[in-house]
Amino acid sequence: MVPFLAPWEGFLRGAWVALVRVVDEWLAEFRSIFSRRSTFGWFVLIAWAFILRLDGGGVASIIRCLGLAPGEYYNLLHFFHSTGFTVEALCRRWVEALGRRAPLLQLAGRPVYVADAVVAPKAGKKMPGVKSLHQASKNNNKPEFVMGHFWGALTVLAQAAQVGSRIFALPVRFALQDGLKRSPSDSQSTITRMHTLVTQTAQTTGTVIADCYYTCRVILKALLAAGFHYIGRVRNSAVGYEVVPPVAKRQRGRPRKYGNKVVLDELFSHKALFHRATVDIYGKVQSVLLYERELFWQTLFVKFVLVIDSEGTQAIFLSTNRDLNAVQIVTAYGWRFKIEVGFRALIDVVFGFCYRFWMKAMPKRKTGDGNQYLHRAGEEYRAQVARKVDAYERFVNLAGITLGILQLISLSYADRIWARLPVWFRTLRKETGPSENVVRVTLQAEIVRIIRRSAPSTLLGKILSTHKRANLPSHPFRLTG
Repeated sequence: MVPFLAPWEGFLRGAWVALVRVVDEWLAEFRSIFSRRSTFGWFVLIAWAFILRLDGGGVASIIRCLGLAPGEYYNLLHFFHSTGFTVEALCRRWVEALGRRAPLLQLAGRPVYVADAVVAPKAGKKMPGVKSLHQASKNNNKPEFVMGHFWGALTVLAQAAQVGSRIFALPVRFALQDGLKRSPSDSQSTITRMHTLVTQTAQTTGTVIADCYYTCRVILKALLAAGFHYIGRVRNSAVGYEVVPPVAKRQRGRPRKYGNKVVLDELFSHKALFHRATVDIYGKVQSVLLYERELFWQTLFVKFVLVIDSEGTQAIFLSTNRDLNAVQIVTAYGWRFKIEVGFRALIDVVFGFCYRFWMKAMPKRKTGDGNQYLHRAGEEYRAQVARKVDAYERFVNLAGITLGILQLISLSYADRIWARLPVWFRTLRKETGPSENVVRVTLQAEIVRIIRRSAPSTLLGKILSTHKRANLPSHPFRLTG
């Protein structure tokens, strides 16, 4: 039992409140990073609101969900701009807790991280960091360009011990990686910001999985220097070089660095090189053709794996860990899609990108504008921009932590979730465990019952009792006490 929750231990022994107890224990992990008790109280309220609310109407939806008085709205805004904690300390504590308590997935004895980026559409004309971004999507309903924020994300994979259980990409850190330039000579790109995000956030080295966009020498060399390995996909037009064959007598001139050039795409025509194997790709077991080869690529000696799936689709994967076999590399890259599923849950389940913090002193931006340059702005204006960006990161990372708690409850308490699910779903995959939405719906039913029976007995109930409540009739969108 977490010491901070000791006063409520007797009440929390009830089986019907066990799921709420788990959330309270995870939230209590963060108490020491807040310099003020009231700031921690708002943290708990906001985390529970991400779980309980039914609409994504910005910060105002938190007030509606918890049934707080309208005057508390400005206190809530102050929390996201408070000096009582930092987003770096928040995520650092989250990573520490995951390392101690989460059932992390292992590859070659080390954790597996998945890195990617997501675009959050924003129409606000006074929001720092909003710029015109390209959406590389095959969905015809999405425009090619959209105004929004470019978020870099780092997740760590987790899976329960049961065979066939669901794999989750637990959110670790989100950072705004584009849209602001301190000076015209600022050469930092989204690639350099991503490897900085990985090396500064992850406390245990492991294997990083990413898509084609991040497979380049810059990020691979930075990750290898920090002790990480990398698995990613490369374009079919990639080329490699063989090792220089030994020579009996040295000749004139500089010694060769590489051997013969190998065009990887041409190897697909040599079917005799491939062997058949059964691989789990994106949750589907299929028979594929594999060929692996170690070559130099952009000064790095790596292992390439060429794949032809059951439908004839060709792909090339790269791994800096040459001890892994072809099946392990292809299976590991299939896990990359888990972060896409996590993005969808972050958007649809906890409404993680519904922030609307505007900056009054900022000139209006026009549709189609690019980067916002700050080199001619004063120090006060720069400080206001940094404060607003920090508010964005606090909102999104707090939503990510809440989503991670829902995922951890699914991994550890699947049977209890299924037993207490209060509503009907047409399609349920009980063999893989409950989704984040199923866990959220179950917690919503539990918490309403707990608040009504004994409000001061839970962490949420005790903190709610110290805040002003709205004198309004009950409503499905509002938590009633």
